[in-house]
Amino acid sequence: MLNENINKIHTPCKDCVFAKYENNTQIDCELDYISKYKTKNIEILEAYDNSKEFYIINGKKCIGYREDKWFDRFDLKDSSIKDKIDKYNELNNLDYLLVVDLKKISINQLEDILEQVDTLDIKPKKLVIIRYADNMGFPYEMLKNLLDKYAKNYVWRIQTILDPLLTFDNILKNIVSLNSNRFIVSLTNYNTDLKKLIDHTNKVVHYDLDQFNIVSNQNKDCLVFSRGIYAFEIFNGQNLLDNESNYTII
Repeated sequence: MLNENINKIHTPCKDCVFAKYENNTQIDCELDYISKYKTKNIEILEAYDNSKEFYIINGKKCIGYREDKWFDRFDLKDSSIKDKIDKYNELNNLDYLLVVDLKKISINQLEDILEQVDTLDIKPKKLVIIRYADNMGFPYEMLKNLLDKYAKNYVWRIQTILDPLLTFDNILKNIVSLNSNRFIVSLTNYNTDLKKLIDHTNKVVHYDLDQFNIVSNQNKDCLVFSRGIYAFEIFNGQNLLDNESNYTII
């Protein structure tokens, strides 16, 4: 029986490989997400059908939901639950696009930034380097050589801005509209805060199951923010980055 108060957005645990059963009754989650959701005041409903009694996470898509077929690509379908948890934890990391604006960054600083990225445990899915036509300190071949050296494990793109009146804010809006990564990381000046911010936000999202608007360093030149929230606010005539109350400084 399904509760009539189920939100349109919800996750039934019934067929999730991490649902822990005693006979046909779900008693827990192998990832401990049920208790974590409860601490975040996410409603957990009890439901049943003709085959099982199970939980429904109401009002939220669970980031841990995986069916057995998901593990086929890793030859783990018939493996132990521990092996499946280990594989999930290995891959369950922050999905982000990194934008590096070169307006205030030198070529030597860029190389150091790329070295930092290369040592990250959680690398970007994509890197976009923003250079400007009126700044001749970043020839394409020089940038390509650096990226070929340090950015072998992710997709990268060099974007040249020809219009001197185009602001970085306009550039971000365009990048958000053209990409689907869950988070955007924006770097507009040289610093060494990238690892600290990535590790922090990954813990917030994937281990604490919490949310944030913007995580920033002290100088606000390294930001992590939700692409979806940013796009929603832009659609409604607002800019997430303009509101000081949205920032969590670490």
